[in-house]
Amino acid sequence: MQEFDLAQKVLNDILVNDVQFNEALRKLFQADQSIRPLRGSVAGLVGCELRHHLLFTHLVDEAKIEDLTEEEKMWIKLTLADIYFFKRIPAEDMKKALIEKIGEEKMAKLEPLFAKAETPNEFIPAEFPKTSNKYLSLRYNTPEWVLKIWQHFGYGQTYRILKANARQNTSSVRVRTSMVPVEEVLNSSPDFVKSPVEGILLYGGKTPLRKLDLFKQGAIFAERMATKAMLDEYKIEEPKEAFIYNANADSSLFKEIIETYQDKIGLNLGCPNTDNYTDVARMIKTAGYKNINFFGAEPDFMEAAISRPQDLVIAAPNSSNFDLIRDYPDYLLHFKKEEMDALFAQEKAVLEGCSKFVAEKGTLIYCVYTISKKEGNKTINDFLANHKEFHLIKEEQNMPFEEKATALYYAVLVKDTVAAKAEAPVGDIASLADAPTNLLTASPKE
Repeated sequence: MQEFDLAQKVLNDILVNDVQFNEALRKLFQADQSIRPLRGSVAGLVGCELRHHLLFTHLVDEAKIEDLTEEEKMWIKLTLADIYFFKRIPAEDMKKALIEKIGEEKMAKLEPLFAKAETPNEFIPAEFPKTSNKYLSLRYNTPEWVLKIWQHFGYGQTYRILKANARQNTSSVRVRTSMVPVEEVLNSSPDFVKSPVEGILLYGGKTPLRKLDLFKQGAIFAERMATKAMLDEYKIEEPKEAFIYNANADSSLFKEIIETYQDKIGLNLGCPNTDNYTDVARMIKTAGYKNINFFGAEPDFMEAAISRPQDLVIAAPNSSNFDLIRDYPDYLLHFKKEEMDALFAQEKAVLEGCSKFVAEKGTLIYCVYTISKKEGNKTINDFLANHKEFHLIKEEQNMPFEEKATALYYAVLVKDTVAAKAEAPVGDIASLADAPTNLLTASPKE
């Protein structure tokens, strides 16, 4: 069965070579045009395995079949993915194909797993209570170490996060109203509908966003609802100046800032390497904006690019990016837990570096696309404890199950004037570090 063989090649590239799902598919199907008609079914089968990978790994390991190779385990997991959930290939055809890969003897030992196909409530062994981390991990394909991070927000919040992550994420797009009215985009296709955030539409079409003419023309781009809502709330007016440092893999934050302000104020856009944001450079060049300083630098070496204090500074470091779990079925498979301490240190360095450029009475926004008190609340408390010149005016943790469907933490700080710093009671700011649980202003709707 060709789909079966191709699916195993893709899965092997992901699990063994640490290649991302979309890239593994691209490599395989761009190399051989004759197999392209099978791309949809292969992507669906592999994607299904990835979204239930922890469950299938547990079931295969618990079957305790001797001498199973890693390749044979992949064949079995793909078969279970189709028989349990995908159900696009007849079960008997899948079983026959699997026998050819692992043999009759090993196949016979798998019959108890195949028998569960019609009883989904029995996929997870009854020995694991439904409130246990093991059950939640297998049910929602989330490593237990991630659950422990989210459980700082309580069991109820964790459960709602898991349920939201299990649902397919609807794409949200920003309409560049400088190029096309929102109503014109809405009328162009029934796949676009309004969102709760002005200027953002939800896209539910089957055609990938990047293949739409509006996207190719630069009239729309992917954007999170919570990002635009945050930036709209703290928008500044001319003749002020803003500095945005973005170390996220995607460029949507830069694009949002450019579309929001266009040529109205001075903009400084910093990132680790401008080569990673060629679409941003193209957007600036195409529009002919002369007010934008786009540069690459690490947080400790930005002084040469920014000559004066800024009215608005946004620090957006790379983070654990748990907001991406719904978009990429293999996101947590590639996540390097052992690198988290270095990630936390980098987040603090970005916040520290950006804070140097905030003018008196200016605003500093720190934002990370994740759900983690250590990356959010604790980072801000530590910063405030060491920077008495700033005070917190708002802190918010957006959740994926809320209306804006985004895992985004942000904190808004204001830098005091010299006179205000002299008059402010030291304890008012220092006490922020002692009350981390009282600062989250956006409690999820029950």
